[in-house]
Amino acid sequence: MRSAVADEAYEIEMLVAELAERIGLRRPTSAEEARAAAFVNGRLRRAGMGVSAYELRVAPRAGAVYALFAALGMAGAALAFFFPWLGLLWGLGLLAIALVDAFVAPLPPLGPRRVSQNIVGTRAIAEATGVPPVQPRWRVVLLAPLDTPPLRHGPAVLAGAGRGAALARLAAAALLAVGALAPLALPGPWWPLQVGAGLLFGLILIGATRPFTPDPSDGGCVALAALVAVATRLSALERVEVWAVAVGAASSDPWGVISLLRRYPFEPERTLVIALESLAAGQLVYATAEGALRSRPADALLVRLAAAADAADPHIDADPRCLATEGVLAAPLRRLGYRTLTVVTHAAPGATPPSSPADTRLAERATRLVAGLVRQIDAEP
Repeated sequence: MRSAVADEAYEIEMLVAELAERIGLRRPTSAEEARAAAFVNGRLRRAGMGVSAYELRVAPRAGAVYALFAALGMAGAALAFFFPWLGLLWGLGLLAIALVDAFVAPLPPLGPRRVSQNIVGTRAIAEATGVPPVQPRWRVVLLAPLDTPPLRHGPAVLAGAGRGAALARLAAAALLAVGALAPLALPGPWWPLQVGAGLLFGLILIGATRPFTPDPSDGGCVALAALVAVATRLSALERVEVWAVAVGAASSDPWGVISLLRRYPFEPERTLVIALESLAAGQLVYATAEGALRSRPADALLVRLAAAADAADPHIDADPRCLATEGVLAAPLRRLGYRTLTVVTHAAPGATPPSSPADTRLAERATRLVAGLVRQIDAEP
C-alpha cells in the first residue's frame, strides 16, 4: 500500500499533468483558460468547498497603455525640436505619469474587453456539536492565476513591471524634459538629447506592441495545481475560514483581483491574503517585500508564520527574499491596505529558463508551505 505522502505526491502529479498536458498554455480570456476554470471548479467542489464563478470583462493583453505612453513620448520629442516650451510641458507631463506608474500604482490597462472569470471556493470553520456558531478569527484568501504568464524578452521587457522597465520609462520622460529645457537656458547643440529620448520611447513602443507570447515554462500551471492541492489538504479549521480563488486574466488586467473586493468586501484587519505567483523554476521563496523602485513590505505575521512552517517541514526549503518586482495578484490588495504575502520562485541571475512546464516537486513544496502556513495561522493565539 502507498503511504499518505505518496498519495499526495501522486495527486499533485495528476493535477499538473491535467493542466499542463491536457489543457496546455492558457492565454488570458482564451478557451484554454475557460477549460482550466472548469477544471478548478470541479476539483474545489470535490475537495468539499462551496464554489461559485462570476464573469469578468478584462483587457486580454497587457502593455497597450505603455504603447500609448511611448507614442506620446515620440510625438513630444518631435515637438520639442520646433516648440521647446511645449515640448518641456509635454515631457513634464509624461514624467509625472511615469512617476505615478513607478511609485504609486501601475497604469490601468487599455484596449477592448473580453470575457474571463474568477472561480471562488470557500470553506467555513468547523463547528463543534451543540456549540453555538462562532465567527472565524481569520479569513485566509488564497490566490493563483488561471492564465499563463507572458514571456518577456528583448524590448518587451521595457513594457513590463520590473525595475529596469520602470527606470527606462522614467529616463525617457526625463530625457525629453531636459532636452526641451536645455535650449531655453543654455546655448549649444542639445538635439542629441531629444533624439535619445525619441529612440528610447521607440524601444518602449516596440516592446509594448510585440505579440503576446505565453511563457512555455508556465509557472502559473504549477501555482494553480498548488492552490487546488492546498484546498484539498486543508480540512475544516477551527478558527480560519479558507477562500481559494483562481483569478482570470491575472497577467493582463488587475480587475480579476480588484473585483473580489467589490463582490466580497473583506475586512482588512481580519483578512490574510496568500498569493501563489508564477512557480516556474529556481528557488521557492516567500517575499518579505516587493517593488521595482518602491519596496512594499509583506505582512509581518504572515512572514513570521511562513518561516515557522518552513522550519517545521524539511521538505519545503523556502527562502525569505526581498523582490525587485511586484506580484500581480497581491499588489492591488496591498495598496488597499490588505495584509498579503507572495509565494513565488526566484531564478539565479543568468540561469537558463526551462523550456517545458510542470515541476511537480516544486508544486509539492509550495503546497506544503502554504498548507503549513494556514495551519500555523489556525494555531496562532
